[in-house]
Amino acid sequence: MKRQSLFLALLVLPLLACGGVDVASEDVTPDTEMGSVESQLQPNWASCSGDADCVSNRCGCNGGTSRVCLPGPSYPKQCGNWTACTSDSQCTSNWCGCNGGQVKTCLPNSSYPKTCT
Repeated sequence: MKRQSLFLALLVLPLLACGGVDVASEDVTPDTEMGSVESQLQPNWASCSGDADCVSNRCGCNGGTSRVCLPGPSYPKQCGNWTACTSDSQCTSNWCGCNGGQVKTCLPNSSYPKTCT
């Protein structure tokens, strides 16, 4: 047993002490180039989930049901009925809720219950 422990110690310790091979940082090239944050921003009319996704810093539905990067403030952010939402202000109806379901969407009007299950 002592011989096996000694053998393992003699075999493993030099490997641990070596610490690997040193490589100069200029010899290492990344597999993918790092892009700037600006290059990752979406252009107008591209799909988005929030203002920070867009070059225009404005994500919304323009009254429709798909969130896209809007060119400017003259295009309304509000979404049409049955589009996912988190607050009333995101909806053309100004009424966001679950209608008794589990997912919040823009509801057509206040006769639809906001309650979620």
